[in-house]
Amino acid sequence: MNPEVFSGIRVLDFTQVIAGSYATTILGDMGAEIIKVEPPVHGDTLRFAGPMFKGESGFFLLNNRNKKSISVNLKSDKGVALIKELIPHCDIVTQNFKPGVMEKLGLSYQEVKKIKQDIIYVSVSGYGQNNKNSHRPAYDNIIQCETGLASLNGHPGSGPLRNPLSISDYTAGMYSAFSMAAALIHRQKSGEGQFVDVAMFDTLVSIMDNSFLMCDFFAQELNGISDKESKEQRMIEMGLLHSGNRHPGAAPHGFYKTKDGSIAHMSLTGGMWNKLLTIIGRPELVDDPKYQQLDDRKRLWREIDQMVEEWTIKRTTSEVMEIFEANKLPVGEAKRVDQVFNSEHVKEREIFHTVEHPTAGAISVTNIPIKFSKTPTKIKNPSPLLGEHNLSVLSELLGHDQEMVESLLDKKVLYQRERGRKGKNNV
Repeated sequence: MNPEVFSGIRVLDFTQVIAGSYATTILGDMGAEIIKVEPPVHGDTLRFAGPMFKGESGFFLLNNRNKKSISVNLKSDKGVALIKELIPHCDIVTQNFKPGVMEKLGLSYQEVKKIKQDIIYVSVSGYGQNNKNSHRPAYDNIIQCETGLASLNGHPGSGPLRNPLSISDYTAGMYSAFSMAAALIHRQKSGEGQFVDVAMFDTLVSIMDNSFLMCDFFAQELNGISDKESKEQRMIEMGLLHSGNRHPGAAPHGFYKTKDGSIAHMSLTGGMWNKLLTIIGRPELVDDPKYQQLDDRKRLWREIDQMVEEWTIKRTTSEVMEIFEANKLPVGEAKRVDQVFNSEHVKEREIFHTVEHPTAGAISVTNIPIKFSKTPTKIKNPSPLLGEHNLSVLSELLGHDQEMVESLLDKKVLYQRERGRKGKNNV
């Protein structure tokens, strides 16, 4: 079998929580060696984020498989010196402290570059480096609000509504992983490393591009509406505010109740709309000028949604699915997450992988959702205990023996959690 994509690449990972950690999870699943640097006693903040399983954080278990943990006191000169000894052995350094923290530690890009000229240094933050918002701490709910995503969610009349997924954490993680791969290719071609600045804010805005494109296209119209209520009503019509289940490029587009659940449908083209009208018993509306244009259908979305649901509510979900699929119309069943987890499709796609954790036991983690024919991804190891790999990493890379590591533990330069002790009791 061919080596994994990032086999031979070593990452020194200072990231915590999700935004940075997800990037190194991706690289780790693709074969990179990830050395996770954690503070003593508490470790990564994510270790205490619920839900908890036998004292272990579910979020941490998911986002830190295939990683090695060393717990180093960066407030001590010896701890920082130890990190500087490791840097020459690494290809990438990544961190998501607030801007300025690594500079204070003497581990900025400029300082690290002096140690290893071709290092790739990836900084992940809420708002990016060197701007008026750089100093601000950020979590996903804050980024969802400040990018406008929360205002797109919800139904007319509601306030901002957060998407329940930590979207900006994962977009930042994915873009960070992409940036690492791109920087490695650049280094292979040029011999040069580089500094990479990834902001949660930027990555979330990038996937909202259609909404901002519409703001640009309709800027003159929207800027000409001085009354706030009138402007917001127009933005609702455009799908730029509290869009609910609607979409600016399709009508109908939404979830519709059935006898025993709900289905999702969208009519993207006029042909789909005409076919839908025939299915729901309203063929006379095919030539009705009132519904001919997409803009008209979008404006009449409430009326159209009611029309569709009057038909679906009289039938079971399976009946609606069968009829729509027979007519080649897009349709999906609204499912709960537990139904998806146990579905045949998920099993067939091998989306989940079971790993054995020393304290949490057998847990299911999501595989990276990419299928390589030559270099498949692998989840080889569960998330590490705090400081679990102090000895193995320092002996392999620096030649430190057990006596030296024990001395560093005694001097509180290193920390290691005892196996079997629950994380929350080790504070």
